[in-house]
Amino acid sequence: MNIRFSYRKIDKNEKKQLRETIREASSALEEMLGSFNNDATELEGAVERHGNHTLYRARLKLHLPGRTLVALEEADDGNTVIRQAFAELRRQAERFKHLARNDYLWKRPKRRAELRNKLTGDSDDRAQRKTYLELVQSHLPELYHFIRRELAYRQSVGELSPSDIGADEVLDAIIARGFDSFSNRPRHLEILPWLTGLALDIIQEEVDAHRVRERRVSTEDFAPTDAMDISDDEDTEIHEFYQPDEVIRMEDILPDPESENPEQVEAIRERALLVHRTLALLPPRWRQAMVLAHVHGMKETELAEILGQSGEQLQQLQTCAEAFMREWLAQHLAQEDIDQASTAELLGSPLREPLPEELETEILEKILPVE
Repeated sequence: MNIRFSYRKIDKNEKKQLRETIREASSALEEMLGSFNNDATELEGAVERHGNHTLYRARLKLHLPGRTLVALEEADDGNTVIRQAFAELRRQAERFKHLARNDYLWKRPKRRAELRNKLTGDSDDRAQRKTYLELVQSHLPELYHFIRRELAYRQSVGELSPSDIGADEVLDAIIARGFDSFSNRPRHLEILPWLTGLALDIIQEEVDAHRVRERRVSTEDFAPTDAMDISDDEDTEIHEFYQPDEVIRMEDILPDPESENPEQVEAIRERALLVHRTLALLPPRWRQAMVLAHVHGMKETELAEILGQSGEQLQQLQTCAEAFMREWLAQHLAQEDIDQASTAELLGSPLREPLPEELETEILEKILPVE
């Protein structure tokens, strides 16, 4: 790794100490990067003391193939601020390694088998698994429809491709992650908001992974030696021709209009389709704040928790989202129709169809069997 550092308003003696701290932190970073540490990797850094004040700022920029990571920290001690900046850079680099080298491209067929082994192993947590199943089972249909809705938005604007992940795979991952963190879950959150928060995290991870792949980060150098040697895996043989490429169209997430008049049905669906296409244009947090509140009926405190926002920030997100949606719709619909409709009426109801029977059977009998 090529390293370049500059110093500003740092005296000679102090610079010597800071260089030693940088040397130690850089070595730790290089070790963590592993195969990412090559001639194409470059670290730029700057340490600055603010005038006569005892305040230091460290700025780090790590250039990796296809991505530049940046860390900026301030502290009242030069060595401390350097360590903090490198710690933040290592955190970002760890995440980038996971996304760039991850198993999305070659291990996805093994996910279901690994999930099943994880949740049905010979453990002593049968009672916990039963409790977990009883709590999550009734929420699976609502959760599944929310996932499909969010994936449809992401796919429509190119943040995800159909081959990245399917709704059933997101649901699998939620179940596994939820089981892992079940005992440590926030007790003040109801089960559905908690699971929805996990869904948002998993979908965002997939979006991040998609961005990495779009930047054409080469995975060949980082693939494990046994990446393609999975022929002895029974589950892989079963899923050899599995193609996770479901295209979720906007039309697929619209509920059936409650009307027997064909012309009225068509008009309702056209407006609903326009609304959903508008929602896809919103920043994700704007859309999620509005949809989860007005469509899925989540409380403000629940939304603030799972979206990582304060109450005031959440209100601002919802206000901006609604203003954008109404202004955009005004270009296509009669202003009177928009003004007379509440936000919930514009957004419509979520789908109320059952969870696909095949998927429910897979979850209840193969992934989370209690007996």
